[in-house]
Amino acid sequence: MRSLSSSGRVGEGSEGLRRAERRHENDGPIQMDYSFSRKYHAMMRAYAKLQIISTDNGPNIVNTDAADLAEAFFNQCHHLKDWIKKDPVIGGKVDVEAYINKVGALRINADYCNSLKHAGLDRGSRSGAQVEDVRTHIKMDMTTKGFVSSAQLEIILGGKRYNAYKLATDCVAAWKTFFARNSIIIDPP
Repeated sequence: MRSLSSSGRVGEGSEGLRRAERRHENDGPIQMDYSFSRKYHAMMRAYAKLQIISTDNGPNIVNTDAADLAEAFFNQCHHLKDWIKKDPVIGGKVDVEAYINKVGALRINADYCNSLKHAGLDRGSRSGAQVEDVRTHIKMDMTTKGFVSSAQLEIILGGKRYNAYKLATDCVAAWKTFFARNSIIIDPP
């Protein structure tokens, strides 16, 4: 089976993200690299930061960190779909919207992001529910290395409570499944 990477290479990976080629002034403007791999790696960096604050942030914690980091992750995660659709190599070959509509974690992610972006949903809900509240839970534990703090964000949607870190983990798994099913190779960072 042939595999595609966002660099357009077929096979077992690539040399990295393709870079816009410099053109002479008469050849037109320089184009930014909008390959989906670039957005995927931004999502994974945001996930790593959310993981740290959700599990072991050391002795320091700020009550807005969990909300800020969750919003950063979920925005990167939701907008990955736009980069996939516009990727010049794979964009027209996959139906990313249909996949999102089938996967619960990605539907909830879409509703959460659109609620934050538009101060409530302007269009219909993908998950069938509205975001009702977002709560932060801070935990401090005494360990042999001292205080260890963590902050968990809870998203309440349609009366159900979702742990933001667990939801983010499910979203990452869903995207990895999407890429595997479609034989899409993610270029290294």
